[in-house]
Amino acid sequence: MKLYRPQAALAAVTLACLASPAANAATLDTQLIASGLTQPLYATSPVAGGPVFVVEKGGTIKAVSGGVTSNFLSISVTSSGEQGLLGLAFDPGYADPSSAGYRRFFVNYTDPSNQDSVIASYRANASGLSADPSTRQEVMRFDQPSFSNHKAGWMGFKPGDGNHLYIATGDGGGSNDPSNNAQNTGVLLGKMLRININGDDFTSPSINYAIPGDNPFVGVAGARGEIFATGLRNPWRASFDSLTGAMWIADVGQSAREEINFIDAASGGGQNFGWRVREGDIATPGVGGALQPGMVDPLLVYPRTFGQSITGGYVVRDTTSALYGQYIFGDFVSGRIWSINGDGSPQTMASATEWTAMLDAGAAGALGNIASFGEGAGGALYIVDYGGKVVQVVPEPASVLMMLSGALALLAWRRRQQQVDSGAAKH
Repeated sequence: MKLYRPQAALAAVTLACLASPAANAATLDTQLIASGLTQPLYATSPVAGGPVFVVEKGGTIKAVSGGVTSNFLSISVTSSGEQGLLGLAFDPGYADPSSAGYRRFFVNYTDPSNQDSVIASYRANASGLSADPSTRQEVMRFDQPSFSNHKAGWMGFKPGDGNHLYIATGDGGGSNDPSNNAQNTGVLLGKMLRININGDDFTSPSINYAIPGDNPFVGVAGARGEIFATGLRNPWRASFDSLTGAMWIADVGQSAREEINFIDAASGGGQNFGWRVREGDIATPGVGGALQPGMVDPLLVYPRTFGQSITGGYVVRDTTSALYGQYIFGDFVSGRIWSINGDGSPQTMASATEWTAMLDAGAAGALGNIASFGEGAGGALYIVDYGGKVVQVVPEPASVLMMLSGALALLAWRRRQQQVDSGAAKH
């Protein structure tokens, strides 16, 4: 006997609609999550259906729940230039009472006393709408030059790995990376780091992490074992594909190229993305040269005709979205937003799809400076407007109605078929 499952039919119709050219032509809308924010830089929701957390550059994390915005945590930071509260990552075990990471989250900020970059953990209170400042534990810190730019700040966990926190660091600032930090494996600047937050290799109470033994520079003379990849300038937002585990890193250029870099999920790290020798796919004007052994070109680059400061995004894995399987990204200066194929193959802007006009026309109003994208535990996609709001990208209402009507038509047809089959069986 063949069983009919209406849920499967609905999913099939939904995916068929998303695959149709008509649906992809006009299928996105925006929904306002929060407004009146002060220089927001990031948004995420670690629990499906739970609060959306928004990072403000000046040192506050806001919790948005049921349309109400409240203070989750406030930290003292220096926020001049590109410094401030720059990153937030929730432990994969955040909602699991049996996990060491229960209610734990991590922040990345600039110490106001000495401009160090600091990674610290906190725990949320039982309500989930506030954090307990007394739970603070400093994980690590590293020196920064006197420049106020290129501090990066993104942090994240690879899907399925609750032990290792990845941390993006900028080269520390200044034109042309004056100390060549990004190519120096003896310092943590201009890198992607990987640390074990459930271990501790240090006796100092202010250093609370372990260095993974399989990191690519462990045991290399003069190199820091925390380093996973090198050659980054100012990686402004990285992400993991929640389905495949691949890493995407957007790196802000200096004067000629913006770039997107890619690390396959199976990679053990060690990539050198070229800065300061390379700016995107060209020799850095004035100080650069040819691609050197071990360096890799970006997956995608664009010149200043598209924008002047790339903002990295996510591979969308919400099956109700026309963006499913696409990597979405934007530009802070031009405010433009595009998507490309999310399979990790080399791309050009000629094959990119631009969504700027459609998203600006959404119900949440026009977007300004694209400071960040964010991802919710249920696959929700957020866009953070530095001017003070966070929106969620949702299907355009007409496309939702189209999918539902198609599903209902299919259900009605199946019911008629069942009735016919039942009648035939009686004769």
